[in-house]
Amino acid sequence: MNSPRFDFESLFHNSAHPGLQALAQQGQVRHYRKNTLLIQQGDACHAIYLVLAGRLREFAVSSDSKPREITLSVVGAGQVLGATALDGGPQCASVLTLTPVSCAVVSRDAALSVIRHNPALAMDMLQLALQRSRLATETTCLALFSDAYSRLSALLQRQQAQREALAAPPIMPMTHAQMAQQIGCSREMVSRILKELVTGGYVVREPDKVYRVCKRLPIRW
Repeated sequence: MNSPRFDFESLFHNSAHPGLQALAQQGQVRHYRKNTLLIQQGDACHAIYLVLAGRLREFAVSSDSKPREITLSVVGAGQVLGATALDGGPQCASVLTLTPVSCAVVSRDAALSVIRHNPALAMDMLQLALQRSRLATETTCLALFSDAYSRLSALLQRQQAQREALAAPPIMPMTHAQMAQQIGCSREMVSRILKELVTGGYVVREPDKVYRVCKRLPIRW
């Protein structure tokens, strides 16, 4: 379902990436229900998605006999998804909506055209791509080379840094199951570690249901 109008100027006026407004204006605004698979890993994609509202989970799935998932990122308004469409290659991750979502969907040809003529947009796209690449690399390395506590600790501290950053988008609450998907362990393990951290006074759960780090987390648990 398409929406005829969207206030792009208000959305991007104070954004860290104002050049994205030019990209959004080239697309069609579309709305998706919660739990919609927006992008399928391995598929060809001929459009990119600029998130206008809502939250989505980007994840990869193993191809073995017992498929496993790892969450690469949880994104919200102002982020770009499916950017690998720009080089014509297959999508390297799947994307699922966690809430009702609105996106400006921009065709590959339209996106390439506006990027070529807009240096500010090209820089914004590069910065976003590098941020997402860095986050995906950190998430994968933690999943492969560290224990569950270290991975959860890194997630909590990353959220804390985002909370404290100027002009950063608000932190969205995550269930224990969503945290477990993001760090590659069981929900029960996340619940147990968080309970002990809360009891020890290291973290508190705020009224908005986001966990906030109160004091330096132990190196090991």
